[in-house]
Amino acid sequence: MHRGFTLIEILISISILSGIIFVVSMFGLDIFDLQIFLGDVFVIQQEVTVTLTEMGIEVRSMGPSANGSYPIESASATSLVFYSDTDGNGTFERIRYFVEGNVLRKGIIEPIGNPATYPSGNEAIRDIVRDLVLPPVASQPLFLYYDRNYTGTQEPMPIPIDVSRIRLIKATITADKTPQDISGRFDYSSSMLIRNLRNAQ
Repeated sequence: MHRGFTLIEILISISILSGIIFVVSMFGLDIFDLQIFLGDVFVIQQEVTVTLTEMGIEVRSMGPSANGSYPIESASATSLVFYSDTDGNGTFERIRYFVEGNVLRKGIIEPIGNPATYPSGNEAIRDIVRDLVLPPVASQPLFLYYDRNYTGTQEPMPIPIDVSRIRLIKATITADKTPQDISGRFDYSSSMLIRNLRNAQ
């Protein structure tokens, strides 16, 4: 006498198999999502690290423009305009860090003519950090400014900023590819002392 599977046994087996396939599939999707998440975090970390390193070099070596104007043109919580020799050619370019939407951008203008001018139409702009997070979500503004009395604990200079008093700039970049999930938020700060103004009154 041959005994086969009953309909109930087949249905139970199919249900168990379907459940196993579902669990394995969800696990695979979770792993895939995790890989994408970690990849996004890595990209943001690289963008922020490279930006702050580059910014630090430029800020520390800022100086008068090619036409003799003050090293810092303007400063606010979300933008900074100054002059520095970014390419080492002996002339000081106009550098502008500024925010548009949730992107930190950088503009550079090479001086032309004699006396030198910095035509705004010649500004080369590129995105340097995407998925930027600003206050009130972020813990502090993109830029904070301190005068020659900076001790490490004092309050930053009030807005509007008197650029002639700035001696140290603190940049804090907060970026997040997935704002709804703060586990992916990346927050990095750098304090940059302006060497050429350090001893100025």
